[in-house]
Amino acid sequence: MKKVTDFLKPNILIIFGALLLLYFLNFLGYSGAALAIGIIAVILSAYYLAIGIVEILVGNKLPPIARKALEVVNVVSFAVFMFTYFLIVVINTADNMGPTAWVISILSMIAALALAGFYPVAKFVNKPIVMRLAFLFSAIFVLALLLNILFDAVGNSIVLGNVDLLLLAIYAVFTFYLFKSLDNKGEAAPAEDKQEPVKEEKEEEPAPEEAPVEEVN
Repeated sequence: MKKVTDFLKPNILIIFGALLLLYFLNFLGYSGAALAIGIIAVILSAYYLAIGIVEILVGNKLPPIARKALEVVNVVSFAVFMFTYFLIVVINTADNMGPTAWVISILSMIAALALAGFYPVAKFVNKPIVMRLAFLFSAIFVLALLLNILFDAVGNSIVLGNVDLLLLAIYAVFTFYLFKSLDNKGEAAPAEDKQEPVKEEKEEEPAPEEAPVEEVN
């Protein structure tokens, strides 16, 4: 398991962008709202692929503030995209949606907007309460993604054989990246100028003078 996570960490955005591209590429053959979703998804996946390649090439040379800004853009972009996706699904299937579908759709859209709005604050405000709220909103968003896997657009539960495995993989990879970006353990804290205490050199005390030896006649 550790080998898997070690492989995912530096390549996470490339894997995520590639899966996103493969899933939504066929949407370009549709029309109307589905075509619009496909175009946005392809552009977004190309962005993730490019950023993933840049991060591998640059490595740890990015300044901490630039890395935080990129993480904010990466997470917020997907959250806004999913809000748009959920909204279009609601518009197209509103007449056939049951109570369960409405609850899941409303929860999903609120969770996506909450994550998009609160995540930037959490990344740039280093306070424990803010980070706990960020983890809470992230967990609700991940729960909403899971519910959209387990239930279809009209609110019926999906049997195991009909689970969309590729979409499940996309959500799993994003979840890994989301919680990894909220983990501040890997971020180096700003170095404070620590002045080493100057050791006071003790002056060597002069050796006691030896008393002159009197010559004995």
